[in-house]
Amino acid sequence: MTPTRPRTLFAKMWHPLLAIMITTFAVHAFLVTGTLQLGAEAQTARRLERIGDYWAAKSLLEEPLGLDPVTVIYPRYELLPAKLQKMLRPEARGLFELGNRAEDYFVLARRKDPDALDSVFYVVEFHSEVKPNETIEHQVFIWYLFGILPFLVLLLWLCKRITARVAAPMREVGQQVMAQPPSSLEPLTLPSGSSVELEALVTQINSALQRTSDALERERSFTEFASHELRTPAAVIQAALERVDACSHAGQAPALARARRGLRDMHALIDTFLQMSSDGVKSHAGTPVSIDGPWLEALFDHVGGTASDRALDVHIQATLELDAPATMVHVLFANVLKNALFHGDGQTIHATVTSDAVEVRNGLLDAPGASGFGLGCEIARRICARFGWEFTLVFVDRVAIARVQVVCLRALPRA
Repeated sequence: MTPTRPRTLFAKMWHPLLAIMITTFAVHAFLVTGTLQLGAEAQTARRLERIGDYWAAKSLLEEPLGLDPVTVIYPRYELLPAKLQKMLRPEARGLFELGNRAEDYFVLARRKDPDALDSVFYVVEFHSEVKPNETIEHQVFIWYLFGILPFLVLLLWLCKRITARVAAPMREVGQQVMAQPPSSLEPLTLPSGSSVELEALVTQINSALQRTSDALERERSFTEFASHELRTPAAVIQAALERVDACSHAGQAPALARARRGLRDMHALIDTFLQMSSDGVKSHAGTPVSIDGPWLEALFDHVGGTASDRALDVHIQATLELDAPATMVHVLFANVLKNALFHGDGQTIHATVTSDAVEVRNGLLDAPGASGFGLGCEIARRICARFGWEFTLVFVDRVAIARVQVVCLRALPRA
């Protein structure tokens, strides 16, 4: 099912209003034609009553008398046309409308003398000849249309102006939101003439943006302070490790190697956190980091250690040179490889380096492992966001695919 395209506030207000106005015009036209019919019938009934009152005071006629081409007085019931006798009973008294639309009659049955039961005369009008026909109704409708059209256009213009004026503040706020980048925390400006509801909405949005900015500032400050504080113990560990290494024996070599790898990761992580806690993206003036097969294999051995029985299959389409600090690149891809190494199914890990991306694939276990907070992936995502890259992790058919999409890079053809 195709999702419906969202409409603007102006469209939501203007379109129903336009439909209401068109419906109102049609109802008005129907009422005009109906009123024309009712007015004609009321006028006919009034005229027949006056004729009846006049001839009730006159002497009784012997033969039918035509007052005009459509009105005839019949002195007795037997003199009525046969079609009227079929539709009107002899004892009926009063005013009646008989026949269909094509042959419409108004008949007034009136006693000449209220005390005489047989002094009844009939005033008959062939109403179809005097009531508005379809031609007259069409003409009236056209006159009504021409009369109301200028007023309707003016009313439409006024309604459109009012609708646009009501929706203008909300539209301005929407334009501000769409003009800002997704990462922007700049507060919104309340347009002039805003309603109370819009003012409350903008106030709450700005309050949420301020709270988000404060939280990010606290996170950045904590990361910066923690990184500075960790530098001293890392330096102490570095000095102690050098003294231990000077007087160690062969049996301590594997443990010292693991300690040196861990210390290198600690230095890289501290440097990465300090870089990420700084404002903006600073240009890197050092040597670009080349991503190739030996570099990935060395990093994989560093992450898994020499005792790791996992295999890494590297497919190189192009050697990438990343203009970024070596420590941050080390932390980025070390976290990607750690995720594949420690959360995979134990089979071979496949890495592909292309001209614009690095992709790592690994199988998944049938039973899920221990759940964590995903800090490694979050660090990788933060590093990529800092340099305008993109980190994605998807799962397809029990295969995890981690991809670092790199832009603003130089791609060297494979030798």
